[in-house]
Amino acid sequence: MINTVKGRIDAGSVGVTMCHEHLALDLSPVRKDTDSVFDDSVLIESEVDLMKALGVKSVIEVTCNDMGRNVRMLRQISRECGIQIIASTGFYLEAYHPESVRSGTIGEICDIFYRDILEGIDGTDIRAGIIGEVAGGEKELAPSEEKVLKAAAAAGVKTGCAVTTHCQLGQLGLEQSALLQGQGIDPDKVILGHIDLSDDRAYQKAILDTGVNIAYDTVGKTAYLSDEKRADNLMWLLEKGYEDHILLSQDISRRSYMVRYGKYDGYTTVMKRFVPLLRERGVSQETLDKMLIHNPARILDM
Repeated sequence: MINTVKGRIDAGSVGVTMCHEHLALDLSPVRKDTDSVFDDSVLIESEVDLMKALGVKSVIEVTCNDMGRNVRMLRQISRECGIQIIASTGFYLEAYHPESVRSGTIGEICDIFYRDILEGIDGTDIRAGIIGEVAGGEKELAPSEEKVLKAAAAAGVKTGCAVTTHCQLGQLGLEQSALLQGQGIDPDKVILGHIDLSDDRAYQKAILDTGVNIAYDTVGKTAYLSDEKRADNLMWLLEKGYEDHILLSQDISRRSYMVRYGKYDGYTTVMKRFVPLLRERGVSQETLDKMLIHNPARILDM
């Protein structure tokens, strides 16, 4: 079973799933701009409708406790758009951490995640269905980031909930995998995020060889890497047999990425642009279904 903002569902009903998205968000305290403030439910619903029209049925919404999480808005979007949303619990990069996390113990942070998963978030009956996006920096893990990652793994072990991470520019994936597994979590309950940004096939393979799952979840962000190169790198991994451990998404974290503003394809990018690139390279529907449906369903199932 999987926790969604409208209640628990059977894992077999998730359908096509975007593994790493933001629908209600506020990063302005750190970013110092309003581009990463998603508080207009009418705008978000119109963008989500475009994604739904292309066959997406579920979204793993990874806006966590210190990223402006708003589960009431998520439930409204879910009801209005008819899409299943999995809410999260977690803490992001060190710059976003409240003092309670910086000074708290692993056990205290784990208890926050535990309550969000089993009791409800922010005084609601909406329970988190994933722990994340817990984060690490590009070159090193800050002390509070390491605590959060350890607490996330501990909460995952206690509840059976999956953990999804933020690897800054795709880096420190091996370190995150080792740290999480060192707390006893099943590697198949771990998704390492933004690994596509590394543009290093051997490194990506090495991460997969530790048993965790990886997300190609910055599709469409071509300032970092072209989607053609993403597709080529992914094809290389698929040819080596890793199709059971890869998920897809586009990580929309700025309003300027949305269709409304005319430059990008927003939440439709994977289905509209990337899936056709994979089909051109010979990826079968069976393999696409694994990355888009079966892998998320298996990992999320509690």
